[in-house]
Amino acid sequence: MGDLSEHEELIEQYLSEDNKEAAVQLLSELIIKSAKDRNFEQAEAMRDRLFEVDSMALTEIVRTGEFIETEKNNAIDKAHLDTWSELYDSLEQAGTNALYYGMQTVEIPADHMLFKQGDICSRLYFIDTGRLKMFYRQADRAILLKTLGPGDIVGEDTFFFSDAFCTTSVITDSPVKLHVLEKDLRAKLNEKAPGLEPKINDYCLKIESVADLLKAKSLERRVKERLNLPGKVIVQNLDDEEKPVEKPFRGELLDISATGLAFIIKTTQKSAAMMLGRELNMALSFDELESDLKFKRLGKVVAVNSEPFNEYIIHAEFVQNLDPVVLDELEELIHPQEY
Repeated sequence: MGDLSEHEELIEQYLSEDNKEAAVQLLSELIIKSAKDRNFEQAEAMRDRLFEVDSMALTEIVRTGEFIETEKNNAIDKAHLDTWSELYDSLEQAGTNALYYGMQTVEIPADHMLFKQGDICSRLYFIDTGRLKMFYRQADRAILLKTLGPGDIVGEDTFFFSDAFCTTSVITDSPVKLHVLEKDLRAKLNEKAPGLEPKINDYCLKIESVADLLKAKSLERRVKERLNLPGKVIVQNLDDEEKPVEKPFRGELLDISATGLAFIIKTTQKSAAMMLGRELNMALSFDELESDLKFKRLGKVVAVNSEPFNEYIIHAEFVQNLDPVVLDELEELIHPQEY
């Protein structure tokens, strides 16, 4: 259809000749073409121009508006729609388009801090692919609250308030793809699709809140008796398929119970933070107590405590509780029978 500037000049010529009908016709054709080319910003700008040229051209105004919305809907990433089907099923077409095209698509590498506890966060994050870890820092202790993945939302605890500080920290555990909604766009979204923000808020209220996670974790302590005894722990990080990654490293056992253990290692703050949520294969031995007892256990890191001199206490929960027979053997190491 030629260069856009040429068409704009032609529209101005039609208007100078008081030929609104021709200007409306050309604008309508340009809007349709831009929408077909998925240049939606240009299509909507020209539709605004159509209003200015002739606000009474209702047939063309409505037709082009519907065409833009249909083309927008057809251009939405289907994988994204599938991931967030429950949310989008609650929205009309205008709301779906307003939300999807109001967001930015962002790809972030692993080991990247999305936001820190205490920050002011002005974004709502929709996770499409990848894995993240949410943790809460209490004094020198970092507690894993949740491992996040596709279909999870992050930032809802601050997004719907004027000013609020992040209660938790979130770090990427793998490369992730996110759709990000800026808080400043809420008014614009509601203008395009009235009632959209309350529907997003209602959806977020169905998700387990940060407050719920914190409450649950405060009760989720190792209530089983902890046995304090010296031992060595050879630790191997595992991937999602429980295959070894990186080189194994050694830790010093601090305590152990039927449900988990704690050991101490020397490392960096970043490396310690990255252990949160990791699956581990742990081989325990007790040579210092002149014992032949050895066993292995799979576990998951649920908390990390910071200690002086770059030492960190790693708390891991077992995938399966220790057998009572093993616990009896451990008790025997602490309190050997006297004859």
